Amino acid sequence: KEPFYGYNFFNKSSETNMPVLDIPLQADYIISFNDELELLLTGNVNELFKLRVDLSGNILVPEIGSITVLNLNLFQANAKINELVENSYIGTAANLSVVKPSLKKISIIGSVNKPGTYLVNPFISISEAIKYAEGLQENASIRDIKILKSDGSSSTFDLYKFLVFGDRSIDSNLQNGDTVLVSATSNYVEVDGEVLRPNRYEYLSTDTISDLI
Repeated sequence: KEPFYGYNFFNKSSETNMPVLDIPLQADYIISFNDELELLLTGNVNELFKLRVDLSGNILVPEIGSITVLNLNLFQANAKINELVENSYIGTAANLSVVKPSLKKISIIGSVNKPGTYLVNPFISISEAIKYAEGLQENASIRDIKILKSDGSSSTFDLYKFLVFGDRSIDSNLQNGDTVLVSATSNYVEVDGEVLRPNRYEYLSTDTISDLI
């Protein structure tokens, strides 16, 4: 029996612990260091350039020069390059794609079984990251998970919105250099009797009895 609702979800080992790189990328994919890109030019100029994001976050496009694409999503980078290509190659359109995304280095600390720094899939989410750390300790909070960015900013995520209501946007994708901090908590309440899912639940100070039911 799980010590609280949602615990076992994170303590089941992921079947994709090895980095998987052949997943189709969406337009919101954030470009990172060492990503391998392809730039296809069509129109008056027909060329295919193979590019790599260097450690300065730039790519070098022939006859255009160095372009900063680090931390832009694929849609933004494509729009930026298209504008530069149109100015350099009249009547030519550009299409940027990621052919080999780089692995991401993240840290997972706090109330997890194996805190540490991991090299992970470029598409990893918060919940999958916790599985890399071999799951939760029994005092872990899954409603107060903090993502600490390398620039010093942070965000807090309540994964009950994902586990209970299926809100996938809460299970956010992580970026290179992120730290996942799983806080400890003692805020648990037993919900039993004539309810559909009796269990022990974590509660927040803002929760009401009707929220818990």
